[in-house]
Amino acid sequence: MKFLNLIRCAFGLAAASLLVSCGGGGAESRPVDIGPFTWYAGVKATFTISGGTGPFQLSSSEPGLMPLPLVIGGRTLDVVPNQPGVVDSGLPPGSLQVRTVNVTARSAEGLVSTAVIKVAQNFLTGYGMRVLASTCTGAGAVVCTGGETAFSFDSTFNGILYQGHQFRFEKVRGPFQFVDPLNMNNLVDVVTVIADHEGQFTVVIRVATGIPAQTALFKVTDLVTGAYTFRSFIIATSTTTTTLTLIPDKISLTGADATVCGGGTSDVLVFDGVPPYSIICPDPRTLAASPTSTTQPGRFTVNVGVQAPGSCLDNVPCVILDANGARAILGITTTVGAAATPPAPITVAPTTLTLTCGASGAVTVVGGTGTYSAASSSTRVSATVSGNTVTITRLNGDGATVVPTPVTVTITDGASVGSVAVTVPPNCP
Repeated sequence: MKFLNLIRCAFGLAAASLLVSCGGGGAESRPVDIGPFTWYAGVKATFTISGGTGPFQLSSSEPGLMPLPLVIGGRTLDVVPNQPGVVDSGLPPGSLQVRTVNVTARSAEGLVSTAVIKVAQNFLTGYGMRVLASTCTGAGAVVCTGGETAFSFDSTFNGILYQGHQFRFEKVRGPFQFVDPLNMNNLVDVVTVIADHEGQFTVVIRVATGIPAQTALFKVTDLVTGAYTFRSFIIATSTTTTTLTLIPDKISLTGADATVCGGGTSDVLVFDGVPPYSIICPDPRTLAASPTSTTQPGRFTVNVGVQAPGSCLDNVPCVILDANGARAILGITTTVGAAATPPAPITVAPTTLTLTCGASGAVTVVGGTGTYSAASSSTRVSATVSGNTVTITRLNGDGATVVPTPVTVTITDGASVGSVAVTVPPNCP
């Protein structure tokens, strides 16, 4: 009986082949010149036996590293190599750390072929993570209820930087979500990031409020090799250190004359918090147009009713909260006019503006009491007051929202009103 010549077998990340060939009336070899090939630890690979007659006997030179059944009846086999603890000697510095395994297949006719496979250490195995920043307080509290934490990862192994690799993060367990790096206002259960030129990548986790301490778990997958690992962390019940910033942080309105307290409408912007925001104005003389704001920054329109002398507001509070419970106090004060006759009405110049996406324009206000507040008819156009200057901005980040146009910005001193007609794009991505 003639023996089959030794032939080499094709192995890849997705598939591999070990060929045994036999012809009628005698053995005929069909050599295949492909290789060498590398498998990654922890990643399933498939090899196919072609030629010869089954069943096939299999053997591995490293059964602990690459366990194989003694016999298979078919021609394909899925294999998941284990992580090599010891690698081949003499590997060059900075090279991929591999362990060589010889896999032998014997056909029913006694034909034999051997494939040389290099099992590479999977750099995700034993992967670590470190905390870059966290809003949590308390000893050891790196992830907490209502907080945000940034985790950093390093995909460098034995001097090789895996820059440009895509990594997918998937929530497995716990009341947290990932901050979408393409839209910081979006929270998602699955996010993909790319390692930078230093082989590093970062993901930000936000935890829901009002939940008990517990263990959370997520999965990290290298999309290039398919290798993955799981990471766990403890969610503590610490609070966050966020302090909200209000612009303006006080509203002051003066009446037209000594017979009336000031009243009017003012926009308030909220920064440095986590939406959605909410506002509570316990005094019935003050009213917010909407109790919540889902934008970033937050925006509330506060209406202050006109009152008779003796009923003016003296630093009456409205409480503004963010999603994590951080708060700020908006103080509202109204006073009667100092003159027996009304002051001259306010004058605004210019009375029209045209703004592009993200652009700002300023108008000047004169006359009246000298203390002004402003409100916009659109949530995507902000108006802030500094002295006698009102800055009007067309905000970006509308998403798919189409903003009604035109937009009117109303300015008041509590006694008289001026307005600015603002022409803006209907959508600013």
